[in-house]
Amino acid sequence: MIIAGAEQLFVTENAVDQALTEAGELIATLTRFRVGGGFSGMLGHKAVDSIVKATTSLGDARRHITDAHTHLDEVKTHMGGAAVAVGTGQDKPMPDHDVPVHPGAQSTTEVTRA
Repeated sequence: MIIAGAEQLFVTENAVDQALTEAGELIATLTRFRVGGGFSGMLGHKAVDSIVKATTSLGDARRHITDAHTHLDEVKTHMGGAAVAVGTGQDKPMPDHDVPVHPGAQSTTEVTRA
């Protein structure tokens, strides 16, 4: 049960990250179209503004899901998951610190029980 929860947590985290990526790509695509076509900066401004607001909400969602990850990590022992390791084998970062991308990081999620 704990493993399934950990797997779903990572699926959810990845979905939010993917949504952020797609929103960024949308802004970039629309901007390239406007600039490449020589259109005024006013063209589509309201749409881009709405996408930026949505992206901010996605950033909030990312923070909340990573907060949930931290809270679940704190209670996992109460749920019978004393040793659950998920990911690349790297130590988890301290909260509010950026994580450098490790060259050996795997693109798939591994779930193991120690």
